[in-house]
Amino acid sequence: MSLQQTQPLPGRRGRAWPRFDRGEASHLVRLATPIMLVALVNMGMSVTDTVMSAAFGADALAAVAVGSDAYSIVFYLAAGILGGLAPFYAQASADGADGRLRVLRTHGWVLWALVSLVAAPLVWFAPDLLARAGLNADLLADGRTYTRAMALTMIPMLAIAVYRNRLTSVEQPGVLLKVTLSALPLNALFNYILMHGVGGWAGFGVTGAGYSSLLVACFIAGCLAVISRRHDGGGLARQLTIDLLWEIIRVGFPIGIATLAEVGLFLGATLYAASFGPDAVAAHAVAIRLAGVTFAVSLGLLQASLVRMARLGADSPAADRKELLITTLGVSLIAGVILCLALVIGAPFIAEGIFPNRIDSQLLTVYLIFLLALMELLEPMGAGACGLMRGRKDTRMPMLFSLLGNWGISAPLAILLASGMQMGVLGIWIGLTAGLVGTVVLMLLWLPRHGR
Repeated sequence: MSLQQTQPLPGRRGRAWPRFDRGEASHLVRLATPIMLVALVNMGMSVTDTVMSAAFGADALAAVAVGSDAYSIVFYLAAGILGGLAPFYAQASADGADGRLRVLRTHGWVLWALVSLVAAPLVWFAPDLLARAGLNADLLADGRTYTRAMALTMIPMLAIAVYRNRLTSVEQPGVLLKVTLSALPLNALFNYILMHGVGGWAGFGVTGAGYSSLLVACFIAGCLAVISRRHDGGGLARQLTIDLLWEIIRVGFPIGIATLAEVGLFLGATLYAASFGPDAVAAHAVAIRLAGVTFAVSLGLLQASLVRMARLGADSPAADRKELLITTLGVSLIAGVILCLALVIGAPFIAEGIFPNRIDSQLLTVYLIFLLALMELLEPMGAGACGLMRGRKDTRMPMLFSLLGNWGISAPLAILLASGMQMGVLGIWIGLTAGLVGTVVLMLLWLPRHGR
């Protein structure tokens, strides 16, 4: 199958005024949906690992959680740097520049090798680094072999990130979805065999979850290596330009920092919530899991809008860019309203189902889900705006907005309300909501610059 070389935004030429384009809206939804589903499937694999690790006891589960968090922090930064490839690749694909695509593939793999050489050792030695920071030495020792398995997993997972950027850029995310779906049952099977053993073999215990992740990541990367040649073309260029490599890093590094800022805030919020008692932690856990599910929608819109803006081209008419802005924000607003209504309507039923006959826990859970509903009313628009800016290779300002919203507003306000004003976990979520609102407002105020 040859590369798709569709017109970036068909049907716009000659319009006097930009408007909401239903055809483009449909295209955005078709592109965002598989990306969203991939995120949900990946979440399903993570939940599977957690549930199956819980069978080995609380200490084993805690050791896995620490190793998994260390891996996640490094992975999000590394994958963000590789994400700098996407706008370059999408534009070259839309232009039908096969030579340019080969050059970008070469630079993508060189960057993958460089990032892996830093990221994998960081995770490998994470137990030693965390021990120096004061974390429980016994806990870190229990999770050392699992963490090292995840360090090896980092290498194929970053290769998958390269393929994900390329396939999404040529508007073929459905290929990634099919492969990822096939890996979901495989992950559960490998987990069971490697953790519990088979026949007379006792297995590796919780470390088996790490080895399972490594095998599944290699499987996905291998499948994508074969399949992507049909959808993304093949061949590399011998040309390697330091300037181009640096340009990709310059675009990608802020993406990694922005993602890390958001992930770090929510990890910190979970740890902070634990200081307010089991009922507060339970309500927070419900809301944070729901936030993970709903965030998949925003992630899909972010990636889809990035690709559509990049494929439009750097020298596109301002009217075309304005129309894409209007259409993306319109689709994002519709998605936000649907998510908000679903959460508001479902909150009482979710709370009652999880905490039967516990009125206080139900009430707190409903309040947190209502705050999440307010966040999800706006978050898709912020994600869409961020994607559009990244499609124009503007990643520094979204990074600054994310840092300001998450750590300039959310973190200090959450501490003030939760501890200073004795609002507990409810104060944490008010802080999270205020920070997200601030971030989205800043994104929307900056976005019009890219429609001029």
